[in-house]
Amino acid sequence: MYATSLIFLSFALASGLAAQEGSFDKTLVVSGPVNLDIKTASGGITVTQGLAGSVQIHAILRAEHGWFGSDHLEERMKELERHPPVEQNGNHVRVGYVQGRDLLRGISMRLEIRTPSDSQIQARAESGAIRVDGVRGPVECKTESGGIEIHDVVADVRAAAESGGVHIRNIKGSVSARAESGGIEAMEVAGRIDVETQSGSIRLDQTSAAPINARAASGGVTVKLAPASGYDISAETASGRISVPAMIVQGAYSPHHIDGKIGNGGPLVRIRAASGSVRID
Repeated sequence: MYATSLIFLSFALASGLAAQEGSFDKTLVVSGPVNLDIKTASGGITVTQGLAGSVQIHAILRAEHGWFGSDHLEERMKELERHPPVEQNGNHVRVGYVQGRDLLRGISMRLEIRTPSDSQIQARAESGAIRVDGVRGPVECKTESGGIEIHDVVADVRAAAESGGVHIRNIKGSVSARAESGGIEAMEVAGRIDVETQSGSIRLDQTSAAPINARAASGGVTVKLAPASGYDISAETASGRISVPAMIVQGAYSPHHIDGKIGNGGPLVRIRAASGSVRID
């Protein structure tokens, strides 16, 4: 009898958990450049390059821990499935803007979107990671809790993460990134770089000469400059050492501060590290 009760209870729990999951899919027809505006409270966002002429949206809905079996959660999931929060006005597409914040209470909504390469992206997540790959841009991402990854973008990139790292690679435009708690990595950047982290290290790699401004409150800074290019350098660290390539030193030099020129000079590279070393290659 006891074993039978356990089997019944396990089956009931499994059935209940299955009922607390859902999804929706939506495909939109577009023509020309797409402006894609995405938002989720919890669950994360992924945007990748898809076919020209369509935006394909897949959402995964799940009950969050602690909300199981309460507050009409299953009804609200079904409402999201029946009426997906997707709006289209020509080539301007908004995803995740629900009518009434209570609709998503206790529900995570992970958004997976495939969009034409000629798209610009605005993505915001209160809790969850954001990833964007292979679009023209510009791209702007913000998350309160979760990391950000942005790869292969032609235009400018902006990223801000309150809790989580920022990883950016192969950007033809400029990069601006902020991280409150987590490191920043911006590699193969062709344009201007402006980054700041409160807790975490910074690693930068530039493919053509442009201004660089990097500030780290707690963590080191490593910068790889564009090859065969001239720069003006201003590097300072309160606690740590500075390593720079051969350069013409201007003014006073110390292990914690240096100003100078590489080659004939060029765009300004300004590095400030409150706690950590600075290395420029």
